[in-house]
Amino acid sequence: MPVFCRSQVMAPKGGYRKISGDEDKKVSFVSSLSFRWMNGVLKEGSQRPLDQNDFLPLSDENSGRFVTDKLQKIWESEKHHCKMNGKRPRLWKSVFDMLSVKDVIIILTGNVLFTTSRLLLPLFLGYLVSKLMSTEAENTYRLYACALAMCLNGLIGGLGMHQQDYRCEILGIKIGSALRGLVYHKTLLLSKQTLLKFTAGRLFDLISSDVKRMEEETVKFFVLAVLAVPAFAGAIFLIYNLIGWQAVTGVFLLCILMPYFTILSYANAKLRLRTAVVSDQRISLMNQVVSGIRAVKTHAWEDEYGGKIKHVRR
Repeated sequence: MPVFCRSQVMAPKGGYRKISGDEDKKVSFVSSLSFRWMNGVLKEGSQRPLDQNDFLPLSDENSGRFVTDKLQKIWESEKHHCKMNGKRPRLWKSVFDMLSVKDVIIILTGNVLFTTSRLLLPLFLGYLVSKLMSTEAENTYRLYACALAMCLNGLIGGLGMHQQDYRCEILGIKIGSALRGLVYHKTLLLSKQTLLKFTAGRLFDLISSDVKRMEEETVKFFVLAVLAVPAFAGAIFLIYNLIGWQAVTGVFLLCILMPYFTILSYANAKLRLRTAVVSDQRISLMNQVVSGIRAVKTHAWEDEYGGKIKHVRR
């Protein structure tokens, strides 16, 4: 799957090509902030359907081989360190060691700008509406300044949100690709007797379901959970000062419901583990039927296997 990165540009007439470190400096800060470096692909896509050759080439640091080797080295180091200390190695620690400081800073900065924008927007809007409804004469330039501040606040918040989402999507794709490569390498190193202990459905479910979640909201959740508490405290402060203590009771009701949702998530995880076993059996049975479809047809086993499939799908 192609990954779009700002360190790649389009050659004028010779198709796409990778650029060196010196040419990377030509990508300005404004272009990186507004994603203007994607204009060539978007313009081409508006004129005709895109094919594989139209996409920007991957740089080495974004290739599947690079991220897989990187996670492999970090995971081996984690296992060696835990073996020396007598602890159990944790894969999630190795996964988060893959995150670069630059990406984390950009994600946190984008979230701070977006959260601040959301907190300031009601203040600007409330001030503007109150002054427009007031019968007293007000300074017109102050109202214009408030309207301009609202526009700039929305612009800054939007840029921060898009940069945050873009970086989280890229990191999610990298982590998913690295985990798939790690599972593939581990499968190649297992003996035949060990492989017989696992069904093919378990492997398919691991790659298609569990790893897929890492590409969605996992990075955003774990990285941005640190800033959730200050944002929540700021929202309570504004609600208390602008509306009153009556509105804060609703916020505390939501806080009381958080343990309930935690218990519900834990119960859902246990049910998910139970359904995963059935899903592995179903995928393994379907794989056997598809692989041996000639034998099934030759011996007229359609009804027997059809009954087994209906029983598993029930």
